[in-house]
Amino acid sequence: MTGAHERSLDPRRGAGWTLAGLARAAAVASVAIGVGAGLGYLIAHERAPARAGDGPGESRPAGAAELALLAPLGPGSALADFEVVEIQAVSAAGTLGVVCERGDTRVTLEVALPAKAGPTPPAMAGPYAIFYATGAATSKDGERLALALSAILERNAAAPVPPGMRPFTPISARSSAR
Repeated sequence: MTGAHERSLDPRRGAGWTLAGLARAAAVASVAIGVGAGLGYLIAHERAPARAGDGPGESRPAGAAELALLAPLGPGSALADFEVVEIQAVSAAGTLGVVCERGDTRVTLEVALPAKAGPTPPAMAGPYAIFYATGAATSKDGERLALALSAILERNAAAPVPPGMRPFTPISARSSAR
């Protein structure tokens, strides 16, 4: 054997790295590290599957049944001195959500069926119980909006109960049931 192949196999000559070999090894290592880091990032930052009704940002927009119950209310409508910014479909928890804002103040109203042994709702309208979560708003704002929503629900008494709506369960009870 003669040539470059023979010389590289010669046991008397030490195995040495050429500049081209070092560059090629560095390129392969860089690509391998980059691919590994990229896959590691994607796996570590994978989004959890969405479960409807488990938390904010996971809601679906209202469908025809929910909108019929709340007509003429819709996103952009006024409810008391707040603006309706979102109407959510009935969640996995069995409640229909109406999100209202005034400036940076937000109130979320939840419409559900009343629970026999559940909490007393701030407002009722026919077969519906209306609850609220105020965040930075006052409870007066929540009560006022719940009463305003109850008047709309009363006017739409002929609308059927939206599919999936159930008796209200407080968030603390939902958390302990998991």
